[in-house]
Amino acid sequence: MDRFAQILYDLGKEIGIKLYPDENRICEIDYRGVLHIQLEFDETKEQLLISTLICETPPGKFREKVLKEALKCNALYPRVGTLAYSESNNRLVLFSSVPNEACNERKLFALLEAFIKESEEWKEAIEQGKSLPSHAPNEEPGGGMFGLKP
Repeated sequence: MDRFAQILYDLGKEIGIKLYPDENRICEIDYRGVLHIQLEFDETKEQLLISTLICETPPGKFREKVLKEALKCNALYPRVGTLAYSESNNRLVLFSSVPNEACNERKLFALLEAFIKESEEWKEAIEQGKSLPSHAPNEEPGGGMFGLKP
């Protein structure tokens, strides 16, 4: 079993679902039909890449405000991931890279929970017409998003 398949197998056991890479060596997780999270292993840099297209951001001043707030959040440390804008999809994106040595199931489970929580909060804020979530950025993740405790 290669490194990516092993990471997915271990994370899948932790979450309680079977995870496999597809023919393009990508694993997509459909989280409650709301978020589509993509996992991919970068062999050259030996790191796991996690990303999601959060939501569409309407053009105009509102998008400018959202992107300005996203940039401010990117300057904070520690943070769950980096916020970006995908022009081709017209969506706010959250992505993160996890070094190979940090790719154990417990750490990934906690990171994935925080990643999902951050994505959901940005999505909810934008859909409500707010330029950023009302939470303090990168607060500690709450209990079990997948019905399990890490």
